[in-house]
Amino acid sequence: MAWSREFKAGVIISVILTIVAAGSAPWWWQYLPWEHEVPAGVTGMSGGCDAYQVFAQNRWDPVGAVVRAAPNIASKRVDGYAANQSIAVNGWVHSRAAYPTNTAPWNSNIWFHVSDDSGWVSFAGVRETPISHDPTGLSPDGGPPAATPGNCQGAVQ
Repeated sequence: MAWSREFKAGVIISVILTIVAAGSAPWWWQYLPWEHEVPAGVTGMSGGCDAYQVFAQNRWDPVGAVVRAAPNIASKRVDGYAANQSIAVNGWVHSRAAYPTNTAPWNSNIWFHVSDDSGWVSFAGVRETPISHDPTGLSPDGGPPAATPGNCQGAVQ
């Protein structure tokens, strides 16, 4: 029995796609309960909860959120998020307040752990939802603060 030209082409394309896809982990790999190491220089977290979403602040300048290696304003800056960019976090801890002279609640000592283990963002740097920018910097409304569910409190490793 002879195979058709279309069948042969389909087999070749399938083999090529299989080889290309085998070069990286499948999309669902991250959901398996395997342990992975925290990147070098970044402080880890124990405890916490399933990942949930917060947004980099966009109310006052400077907008966005800085990612630090540890939950401390003096720790090394390792990354950042643009204004209103979504950030997946999987817990929070109490540490040194990032901006102790801010008005409440933006003077909080809470730090959120980024769920991909890439670092930490301060409470003042994130919001529960995207929010519009105040170019005057005079609005007393900073937007809805990010949630800090009790079951998500963790500890610094």
